Amino acid sequence: MKSLGSVLASLFLLATLAVGQEKPAVSGPKIEKAVAATAVENREPTGESKEFEASIGTVYCWTKVAAETVPATIKHVWYEGEKQVFEKPLEIKLPSTRTWSAKSVKSGSWRVDVTDEAGKVLASVSFTVK
Repeated sequence: MKSLGSVLASLFLLATLAVGQEKPAVSGPKIEKAVAATAVENREPTGESKEFEASIGTVYCWTKVAAETVPATIKHVWYEGEKQVFEKPLEIKLPSTRTWSAKSVKSGSWRVDVTDEAGKVLASVSFTVK
């Protein structure tokens, strides 16, 4: 009969071997910040807001992205209300980068979902145009 100590040592060894054989999870792009803005200057958003006047004409969705594996692709999926009206694929070529898309807008509720290549929503930016 084995002693309790040898049984525990065997269990510990098996657990250690099992953990050592696990594959690390592949992680996709991470969104560090996403905002709606009136413009992008020097790769930075200007006029960040949750509300815009209809006279603005165009709103920018600016995104700061970190990616362990490059190249990668994210998408800005624009919605007017619940209706998808625009989709812009954006290639991520550096481990840390800033990227954006722009859309002509009219009065209403808007949302931009930032998704990975598989369509998983990584971040969402909502705003209103009055």
